[in-house]
Amino acid sequence: MMIDKQSRIPVYEQLVEAFKKEIVLGIREPDSMIPSVRSLSVELGINPNTVQKAYLELERRGITYSVPGVGRFVARDGAAILKKDLGEAEELLQRAVELMKRADVPLSEITKRVQDAYNSKE
Repeated sequence: MMIDKQSRIPVYEQLVEAFKKEIVLGIREPDSMIPSVRSLSVELGINPNTVQKAYLELERRGITYSVPGVGRFVARDGAAILKKDLGEAEELLQRAVELMKRADVPLSEITKRVQDAYNSKE
């Protein structure tokens, strides 16, 4: 897992995205344990509170779950939740492109706007 401490994207968001990617790609399987807050913070050299914030966000979205006294795990339907989110995002993008086409926005401008939106967090 790679974290860019120089990025303008908050570290906890980078962690959330890294876990989401690993889950969708099947690197982290359903019901597999994820590293403890302490071990991941030491491994990445980041504040434990940052890891905790990322873990709470993953749990809030239903992507992971915790078992008190045992640890945190990938939810059985974590990958399905993420794939559903991706599908919804693709539908929104398709709708936005259709609206721009109807407004006679050139493809080059649509592409530029998508790139600007993609890069706006960095």
